[in-house]
Amino acid sequence: MDKSFYQDKIRGCWFGKSLAGTIGMPFEGVPFPVNLTEDQINLQDVPNDDLELQLVWMDALKTHGVELTCEKLADTWLNKIQHGCDEYSLALHNMAHGIMPPASGWKNNFFADGMGATIRSEIWALLFPERPDAAAYFAQQDAEVDHWGDGVRGEIFMAMAEAHACVHSDIEAALRFAWIKTDSSSRLYRTLEKVFEQYDAGVSDTEARDFLLLTEQRNSNFTDCVMNMAFIVHALLRGNGDFLKTTLMTISFGRDTDCTAASCGAFIGIAKGMEVFPQKWLGMVKNELCLSPFVTAIPGVPLTLDELVEQTIQLHDELAPKLQTSEYPAYIPYCPTEDLPSPDYSQWLIVDDTKCNLAEVETYLRKHGKCPEELKENLVSFDTLFMDLSEYADGYNTLHLYSFLTVNNQNVKPDEIVLSATADVGQRLWLDDQRLMNHHSRQKMLPSFHRAEGGAAFRLPLTAGKTHLMHWELFCCHAPMKACLMFGNLHNDHLDGFDFRIS
Repeated sequence: MDKSFYQDKIRGCWFGKSLAGTIGMPFEGVPFPVNLTEDQINLQDVPNDDLELQLVWMDALKTHGVELTCEKLADTWLNKIQHGCDEYSLALHNMAHGIMPPASGWKNNFFADGMGATIRSEIWALLFPERPDAAAYFAQQDAEVDHWGDGVRGEIFMAMAEAHACVHSDIEAALRFAWIKTDSSSRLYRTLEKVFEQYDAGVSDTEARDFLLLTEQRNSNFTDCVMNMAFIVHALLRGNGDFLKTTLMTISFGRDTDCTAASCGAFIGIAKGMEVFPQKWLGMVKNELCLSPFVTAIPGVPLTLDELVEQTIQLHDELAPKLQTSEYPAYIPYCPTEDLPSPDYSQWLIVDDTKCNLAEVETYLRKHGKCPEELKENLVSFDTLFMDLSEYADGYNTLHLYSFLTVNNQNVKPDEIVLSATADVGQRLWLDDQRLMNHHSRQKMLPSFHRAEGGAAFRLPLTAGKTHLMHWELFCCHAPMKACLMFGNLHNDHLDGFDFRIS
């Protein structure tokens, strides 16, 4: 490609990602349509993980070059990314226990299909625009650290489409190119098929939007990548290459609006270059990048948009000639072939209140510190963070789970301990004789420290060395049904040393 042509697309990508992501950020997570107009836009200069993690990957590329793999990226995660939410936090938790990529993106990962990897696709497309197979391969290496299945496919799709758009400048052709390359049995492929069908059938923008709102928008996890990818592709197909129209169209769906908007902005910038942005918006993005301290601490990381464009070109010129000449392999989801560590083992006594006297059970537990002999067959062990209780839900019954919580973590201050308690059904929770929570939202659980659904996350001061009786009451239990109790800190990190055991 002509260098000035390529440089314009790189700047367009990073500029569009920054500007559009900022426009969408105030509406992140909303479960309803957003009718935002241009005069209502309010820009905020805050760090955005959509962009800044890609700067960390650039540092890894300087070390490993085209030999970069998900296993080698693990070192970057462990050494340079201190904290994270949801899939980031789970991946760090897994790797800290020796569960390395690609297993780290699979094990105990409720957010395996999250948007966290899809938003990191641009760097691979910009480095290898002439080789979409290579862009897809390195996007896979990136995504497998903290995602699995469609969470990986989402980043692959965007990397391939963006690489195609970088060379050919045709948004629709790029999207169709990547879609055809997607596993046709996947949820991502089938969902995007609906988007293309609506578009090809001439369904109006409004009708197509309403269709997607009805069929896709209800996912309990607002960062689900398949749901949000439908919104992105819809907007890119129908935005006619207009930056503002496309950005507002994808924001209108609600849900992960900062990510969907940023992805659209970057895509249009790649396809059309800087000319696509209205003159009045060119001064809205500062040359100095707004980055988190963990990024700026990396020596040589680009701190300005100019430096980011320059370093992207330098890496392309250095690495693209070193790619293998044969086509890179397509993504095959990780499947465990050996036993993995189980850092989240727990043990519970599970009883139905219609089949035993709860007062007598609790009295015995408090007095003897162990399970009554006649209820030992009700002891259940879990080696996963998220407990599947479907087999104990026999048709809207009420379950009572008991366990002794022993606090063995001496590294966290008591007032910085956070408990997340979530379930697919209504719940109440007691610690000893203190009721901690009474929650009946009936939303599907979202086990998170900063955006819990189907429950709550709250600070719970606990002292190391103490043991407490935990009583968890779950109402109207019907299959399928999951629940989760997990401990973290104020940085949203998963914590060890909070052990549920009952003998």
